[in-house]
Amino acid sequence: MDFLDEMGSLALGSRLRRLSERLGQEVSAVYKLQNLDFQPKWFPVFRFVAQQGSASVTDIATAIGITHPAVNLISDELLKAGLVTSVADRGDKRRRILSLSASGKRVKQQLDPVWKVLHASLSDVSEGIQNDLVNVILRFEQALDDKSLAQRYTELKTSVLQGKVSVMSLEPSLAHHFARLNRIWIEKYFCLESEDMRVLSDPQRIVDAGGFVFFALLGGKVVGTCALIKGAHHDFELAKMAVDEAYRGCGIGANLMIKCIETATKAGAKRIVLETNSCLKSAVQMYKKFGFAEVSGEQSSKFARVNMIMQLELAKAELRV
Repeated sequence: MDFLDEMGSLALGSRLRRLSERLGQEVSAVYKLQNLDFQPKWFPVFRFVAQQGSASVTDIATAIGITHPAVNLISDELLKAGLVTSVADRGDKRRRILSLSASGKRVKQQLDPVWKVLHASLSDVSEGIQNDLVNVILRFEQALDDKSLAQRYTELKTSVLQGKVSVMSLEPSLAHHFARLNRIWIEKYFCLESEDMRVLSDPQRIVDAGGFVFFALLGGKVVGTCALIKGAHHDFELAKMAVDEAYRGCGIGANLMIKCIETATKAGAKRIVLETNSCLKSAVQMYKKFGFAEVSGEQSSKFARVNMIMQLELAKAELRV
């Protein structure tokens, strides 16, 4: 896992830039194989002008959704390469009208079959991926059109910064979030095991057996979950704690932990145990903050990923966010 992986959605723009740069390098290699002196960044402007026959810089910027200065820069490079011509608009001398030059038309004829194979090659890259990347990006752009990132930030800022977290018990409308949130972190670090599937498939089973399932909400959105599974001798096991990556550091896990400790204490339990892995450093650190200590000696688990078992004596619990 690299640094940008650890940042999750916060590094989405950086990930897209990295992917864009890599695709640019890959496509450049294809052009070189075909002895074509053409840069990938020219593609949208060149292709639009070729399809339209002629177009102004403003029309190009509007059509492909990039800034006027960016189109101007690419246009200047295409002019310098001799692939387009530029004339002043008769109706507005300030506007430039671009058209393919004779050289540009010859290059386009060479590029057309290359683009067809590139299209198929990129589809081949996407084959087997659960969601088509182009459609995902389209839906992401549409979501930003519906409500900008700045608007979303403004709406969430108060709740996040003030830590307005509410914790609710299991109800049918929330049940699917139990599997959704847990699958994300398990599949990121490990792999789903048969016991995971059994527990995640029906959280109501935990409640029916005397346990509890909780959900943390922030600004009306479910951002965390966990379970207290009833064990022997009136003890509980803290299990399946998951927090949405985008909301980590907002006290979500701490609020869930406090709810679990208060609930187990009220139920007359003396201790809470949990199974984890030492690679989950942030989680282990939080457990220790609340008084959990590693249990020494030989321990067995239903999960292959477990290499650490911790225990909290409820009399020593420290309730703090």
